[in-house]
Amino acid sequence: MMRRCVVAALALVSSGCLVGRSREARTFVLDPLAARGAAAPTAAPAAVLGVTRVTVPGWIDRPQVTARGPAGEILTDDFARWGEPIAKGIQRVLAENLAALLPDRRVVTTPFATAETIDHRLEVTLVEAARQADGSVLLEARWDVLGAGGDVLLRRRSSQRAEGLAPGAAGAVAGASQALEALSREIAEAIAALPPRAEAAVR
Repeated sequence: MMRRCVVAALALVSSGCLVGRSREARTFVLDPLAARGAAAPTAAPAAVLGVTRVTVPGWIDRPQVTARGPAGEILTDDFARWGEPIAKGIQRVLAENLAALLPDRRVVTTPFATAETIDHRLEVTLVEAARQADGSVLLEARWDVLGAGGDVLLRRRSSQRAEGLAPGAAGAVAGASQALEALSREIAEAIAALPPRAEAAVR
């Protein structure tokens, strides 16, 4: 009888430990490209680039890191969460990347200061930004560059893919950062070809 009581007590303690040892959620943020090796910003920037609010689909705009499953299924991981609203994080990373890639521009984000003169505005709408069923991360975006008067100077659609990623949420977040870097480089190259303050036709 004593032996049975001891065994039962140990079983209760063991089960209690297992129940109490719940899985902890991890928190992630997107990383900008390393500014190391980038050209230093000029003392008097040639123009000011404003990065407006980034728009993302509703299925991405949630606290959990999301991924694509088969047959249109959206997968969410309750134990992998964003440390900031995903649209805000993408805006932050784009702005930091562009500041490193365009040292002759001053890059600001909304809300803009009332007295700020914005020479070019970047508007970004993401269509896709998630890990795919094949393990890669696909980022598809539509983006416009507007002049100071609101005229559309550039209108493009971009598709970037990061592959060879580690499994799990950490690999998905790293892939998203890589794809955003590629998108930033594409945007920076296009903006660098524009006259700093001149209006131009849609291209």
